[in-house]
Amino acid sequence: MTINKTNRSTALLSEQAFYALRDALISGEIRSGQMVSISELCEKLDFATAPIRDAIKKAAAVGLVTVYPQRGIVVLELSPQELYANFHFRYLVDVEGARLNAQQPNQAALAALKQDHVALLEKLQNTPLTRQLQLEAMELDWRLHHYLANTFHNPIVIKNYAENCDRIHVLQKYRPPLSARISLAMTEHIAIIDAIAAGDENTAAKMVQQHFSQTLAWWGVMPEDL
Repeated sequence: MTINKTNRSTALLSEQAFYALRDALISGEIRSGQMVSISELCEKLDFATAPIRDAIKKAAAVGLVTVYPQRGIVVLELSPQELYANFHFRYLVDVEGARLNAQQPNQAALAALKQDHVALLEKLQNTPLTRQLQLEAMELDWRLHHYLANTFHNPIVIKNYAENCDRIHVLQKYRPPLSARISLAMTEHIAIIDAIAAGDENTAAKMVQQHFSQTLAWWGVMPEDL
């Protein structure tokens, strides 16, 4: 079977354009709720129209953008419903991941993860919040969530979790966490880690539930909004 080089190169360009678009959304270069046109994306990402169109289709398929014919492309918009849906999906994976991890705790990995959380809390207590420290905190936050999700060996869960992480990254760029929320989140994480290390499935699940509830509260998502 002969591989059509033109089709292969076209597919490669489309894939490259998608990842360039994804990176621009996750970095906040193109922000939540922003409307952009195909021509603007071509210029910003330095790709021709065809691969950008393909990239937009793929981004729309995974929920990063919405396409409005004759109007433009809107980046994933911040709303109570969108926040709840994405954080709730993460919670569902995290809570099962916490239970599974508690069944066979990796004490060395958990101890290292806890140590990094404690060190970050000490930094927050001794220094003013900077953009660099904020980014460090967000990276550590994701380390715990990825730790919980990596328990699964299910390609469907892994794929959907990764796509959900991308959507949350886009939403988080709208409102980076402040010092008080970072400190509380790190404390909540430590409670999850301690419960897993103790092999206590029920407490681990309860701590994940509490973290989920506090996250929604920080975003101002109330039950009546849903």
